[in-house]
Amino acid sequence: MRIGLVNLITKTADLQADASVLSRPEVSDDSELNIVEMARRLEKRGHEVTIFVSDVYRPSRSGRGDVRVVYLPTKLPVMFPPSLAPFTPSLSKRLREERLDVVQSGEVFQPGTMLASSAAGRGRLFVWQELDILMRGPAGWGQKGFYSTLGRRIAERCQAIIPRSLSARRHLVEHGIPEEKMAPVVHSGVDTMIYRPMNKAEARERFGVEEDRNVILAVGRLHANKGMDILIRAMCRIRSTDPDALLIIKGVGPEEQNLRRMVADGRLDDNVRIMSDFLDRRDMALLYNCADLLAVSSRVDLFPFTAIEAIACGVPIATSFGRGLRSDIVEKGAGRMLPPEPEDMARELLELLDDPVQLDIMGRNARELALRDFDHEVAADRLVEIYGGEA
Repeated sequence: MRIGLVNLITKTADLQADASVLSRPEVSDDSELNIVEMARRLEKRGHEVTIFVSDVYRPSRSGRGDVRVVYLPTKLPVMFPPSLAPFTPSLSKRLREERLDVVQSGEVFQPGTMLASSAAGRGRLFVWQELDILMRGPAGWGQKGFYSTLGRRIAERCQAIIPRSLSARRHLVEHGIPEEKMAPVVHSGVDTMIYRPMNKAEARERFGVEEDRNVILAVGRLHANKGMDILIRAMCRIRSTDPDALLIIKGVGPEEQNLRRMVADGRLDDNVRIMSDFLDRRDMALLYNCADLLAVSSRVDLFPFTAIEAIACGVPIATSFGRGLRSDIVEKGAGRMLPPEPEDMARELLELLDDPVQLDIMGRNARELALRDFDHEVAADRLVEIYGGEA
């Protein structure tokens, strides 16, 4: 099959007050993008794949060239903030020219999906849906109205809508998208050969972490939405009970200096380590293996990909952010929900860290879940089956 993957947004960007792109996202190479990894798996099964991306997300250099990526000119940035809903009008023409058998777009509520819907032609149209909540403010009102009007018409033209989580499926059905259009859940995939359980002592030696410390890891963009400040506040309480506990925060972003200031002001230098240096995927897998658990304290998020990488490494999730993490990881026995307030969060984290048997059980469940539902190969097989082709 000739497959087109419309994936206009590839990385999180800094936002201005009007939600337009403030600075170019940190992408130096597109070869390790998740959508590129998925395309490789589809091509390995004999299919020809082209990925369509907004040129706002063009990296400084292209990858290995084994997957074709087309970067489309992005227009009307004030009306369509590229960080949320890039408008690439040339997409329709490109899709018609490609004469594709399958067109897969991301999100019902996206200009790219409307353009794909109008141009799919003889190709079968699918939507891979991650969004599982109404956005805040006027955008959410528009989104709700869209689902009941244009969204339903797009769904009627689709062969199927493929939810990326149980919560995404529930969200669409609750807002009027016909249930009969829903395909089985296909999660974003991860390479479970790279992200896998490793020797914890060796992993900790790589990063200079003592074997006998309880280690909480948080990975994500250092932005207020990710709630890293909540974890630092929780560490003040955790330290009073467990003086050797360590929180490792890995990421870069606009809040880095504020977070470092919080650590200094709270005299937490021995208990909080902020890592902003680049790590390749193999070192990231080692970093996950340093941890007893991955903590997610996001205020606003979708389905953090870091949670998928962590469970693939056999590291359980402790999260105050629910939705897909609750339905697709925690309720599968691979994590625990946390209260959102720092004091209560600290109490729950201490309880978890004091129960290595439970952590081990959740860690084994996490690895089994990753192999069963989150592996790239599994996702590729499920997509091809939904497309109506042969894997």
